[in-house]
Amino acid sequence: MNDWLKMSRLLGSAFGVSLLLLSFNSASAQLPQAPQYADCRLDSVFPNGGQQGTTVTVTFRGQAYALNPPRGVIIDGPPGITVKELKEGEKGTVVGTLEIAADAPPGRRWLRIVNERSGLTNFAHFVVGRLPETLEVEPNNEIAKATVVTTPVVLNGKIDPKADIDCIRFAGKAGQKLVAAIAAFSLDIHGQYKDYGIADFSLELLDADGRTLAAAEDTLGFDPLIEHTLPRDGDYFVRVTMLNFGGYPDAVYRLTLGEVPYPIGTFPSGLQRGTEADVELFGPNIPPGTKRRVKAEADLTVPLQFVTLDGPNHSGLDWPLAIGDFSEQLEAEPNNDREHATSLSWPATINARFAEPNDADWYRVSLTAGQKVWFDVIAQRFTASPVDTLLQVFDAEGKMLAENDDDSHDPEYESFHHFRTTDSKLLFTAPAAGDFFVKLTEASGNSGARAVYRLTIKEAKPDFHVRHFPDAVPIWGPGTTAAVLVKVDHLADFNDDVECSIEGLPPGWKSSSAVSLGRKPERYYNNYQRKVFLTITAPADAALGTVVPFRIIGRAKRGEEKIEHQSWPLTLFFTSDIGFFRASQQTRAAVAKSQGPWLELAGVTEITLNPGGTATLPIKVLGAAADLKAMPLVINLATNGVACGLVTPQNAPIKDGIAEVTIKIPAEMSIGTFHIVAAQTWGSDIRVGMPGPCTPPIKMVVEPAK
Repeated sequence: MNDWLKMSRLLGSAFGVSLLLLSFNSASAQLPQAPQYADCRLDSVFPNGGQQGTTVTVTFRGQAYALNPPRGVIIDGPPGITVKELKEGEKGTVVGTLEIAADAPPGRRWLRIVNERSGLTNFAHFVVGRLPETLEVEPNNEIAKATVVTTPVVLNGKIDPKADIDCIRFAGKAGQKLVAAIAAFSLDIHGQYKDYGIADFSLELLDADGRTLAAAEDTLGFDPLIEHTLPRDGDYFVRVTMLNFGGYPDAVYRLTLGEVPYPIGTFPSGLQRGTEADVELFGPNIPPGTKRRVKAEADLTVPLQFVTLDGPNHSGLDWPLAIGDFSEQLEAEPNNDREHATSLSWPATINARFAEPNDADWYRVSLTAGQKVWFDVIAQRFTASPVDTLLQVFDAEGKMLAENDDDSHDPEYESFHHFRTTDSKLLFTAPAAGDFFVKLTEASGNSGARAVYRLTIKEAKPDFHVRHFPDAVPIWGPGTTAAVLVKVDHLADFNDDVECSIEGLPPGWKSSSAVSLGRKPERYYNNYQRKVFLTITAPADAALGTVVPFRIIGRAKRGEEKIEHQSWPLTLFFTSDIGFFRASQQTRAAVAKSQGPWLELAGVTEITLNPGGTATLPIKVLGAAADLKAMPLVINLATNGVACGLVTPQNAPIKDGIAEVTIKIPAEMSIGTFHIVAAQTWGSDIRVGMPGPCTPPIKMVVEPAK
């Protein structure tokens, strides 16, 4: 991995003191409760970008007062940003001063706040560009009060409160090829609670008399883009609103305005890992054939990187590139029918586009009898292409053998793409040896430069994927333990056990391993197979504010074959029944201030039960008040969906520092070995797999009744 992705800078070290007491009913109001995981959230950064060679004051917003007092900022991505000051702001915000070097590479960074309550937040984007930048000035809800700017410019604005309207005035010239474009969806701008969801803006271009010349809504995902040639010299206005006249404090946006280049895609839309190639960027005011030489990183955890324009006058908006594992080819036109199908040597990834309406792309592959292959399209996923593919497989006589419209895999709670995918994916078994033909068409009517896709053809071997969250694990107190949730997805009839483990922690840190169980004749599929908890314990002498990287590895063995994959970290933007995630390149654990008692095992590390059986588990309670007589505790076991409570939360009596928790497992519990943790009870039983302060794992062996 290059220095850009490796680079992170942590400012500040010492934590102050914070105690958070949660109450969920009057009877237990004085009982200690686990910290709120919502404290780990960074909801927005404003402004979320700046020009090279300038100093920018930004406001970080999260759960009310949860980021205070701040202790530092971690910045992942290209170098060139220095945090000069960090302090508490109004209404629980954090205010920072960012110094952007004159030679800071354009493009996005990933910012996180190191803080007292949660240790480390999720990431939020910050963009470095080359255009002058400014802020909207309120009130500007009317044309008569519009914020005045000089183009070209990037205006950083915010639609808040509801029904807010931002009007911007600028002087234009006849024949000017204007771009007015909002970046918000592309930067994962979103709301929380009643404003939950991705921010959706609308954009209008008005003449001096207030007449609408152009309007846009969902041009690039939910981001609006206007391209318009101005008819005359004079004043013009841009008006920004939100869908359904929404508005909230985190509804921030970057408006690029002027006769400037603006990328809306690349071709090819990806590269093979560890290779270099020329990538064409296209969009308004970008000369045809504009290319950049791009090196695909060899050791990316998540197969995604970004490319920006070169040159002096652009906003810094970058575009995603998917990174593949196989040799890359370009579609060879004409291939609109079976007779002109492009012949492919595989495994390979083909980069192509639907250039014209009703375009059809045909490919020829040779397979042996019984051979299993994946035909996998990446378009909407990772590369933000607007196409909806339909994939069909034919034999040499033209008979259709199989088809797929949308990949049927359900990411469930841990969805980390913008939408439920419209990309095709098909597992195909050749009925006989010979040539087979793959036909790809576009089902939604899209075509043109942006209608790109990547088709990968590879052998379909039993395999698995691993994902985990959070990517910033809070350790609430030195010497304490917290958990991370790991999810294993099985591919192509994979049914084996997968051992998941944490690696790369510094000396003195402890971690656990756990097995995601495969299916066996004696063990039917159950809700406790695909997810496991792994735990991390910080050293007792760990300094508050310590942030350490680590990785999670999944390993399986099929006969003599060993399969190993590094887990993809997921940053969590929202905690509810519906997940809102994005993939990130790095996982860290951070030591925060203890917010109450913590738990350790009291000698019992393994229990054996029959389905429907009962056991009592002793738990050591540390750091509690001397008169504490009971502790709200729960036993957690990773499961499908969002809940992870194996038993009903209970106020466990404490005697001589030991709390006893009763475990009764369901009668339908599957046979196998599971790993459970005892954790402090949260205010809600829906904790989406994050048990907060907990014990190291206890092995729970479920055996058939004799």
